[in-house]
Amino acid sequence: MSLEIIAHRGFSSIAPENTLAAFELAIARGASSIEFDIQLSADSVPVIFHDATLDRITGVSGKVRDKNLSQLQALDAGKWFSHEFLGEKIPTLAAALSILKNIDKFLYFDVKPHCEWSDSEVANFVNSLNDAGIKQKCIITSFNEIFLEQVRRLSGDLPIGHIVANLEAYKTKLVKSVAIGDNLITSEYRVLLENPALIEQSRSQGVDIVAWTVDDRTHLQKLLALGITRIVTNCLI
Repeated sequence: MSLEIIAHRGFSSIAPENTLAAFELAIARGASSIEFDIQLSADSVPVIFHDATLDRITGVSGKVRDKNLSQLQALDAGKWFSHEFLGEKIPTLAAALSILKNIDKFLYFDVKPHCEWSDSEVANFVNSLNDAGIKQKCIITSFNEIFLEQVRRLSGDLPIGHIVANLEAYKTKLVKSVAIGDNLITSEYRVLLENPALIEQSRSQGVDIVAWTVDDRTHLQKLLALGITRIVTNCLI
């Protein structure tokens, strides 16, 4: 199989993470897929942003979930990275999909665990993917098991992936994935390097693996030698 390069928060080594600029550059530089972070504004609009708080990216204090969309879009999400990206906004999912739909393979939605969604908010989210005509490219991943259960209940045909950061979590999520028919685990890559038997254990039970976040070519080569074919990276594009 060919290597699937998944741009982490877009091409985040050369553009501010989770912005339209980062997504455009990822596509222009030949990324196979794009991973990005989703949470809700105070007025229930899905926005693309990683942290629970705004400080690191915008220099403004406060939580994303406590700001309505108009307040969020008044902030600058680019100047922290470089002056070249002054004026980049926190994108809504709706605005980003016009760019993201052009990716070759998949869109990996990392739904943040600090954000609770009502069933109606999840339903609106799923409907937006249907309306955009990109559902076949979408993979919904999260540490938030409640959100994944909501998606499964409201849309049985959206692929779901479980994110794990250590060996214990990997073993737990593999058992759960097999039991309920989910076919993807997104694992911190060192877990795989330290426990290579997990790869065959997973695949023999119908569960594939994405490794995150790989920015070192030596580590990349080791993962490739172990048979990993799906890599999340900030810079290896």
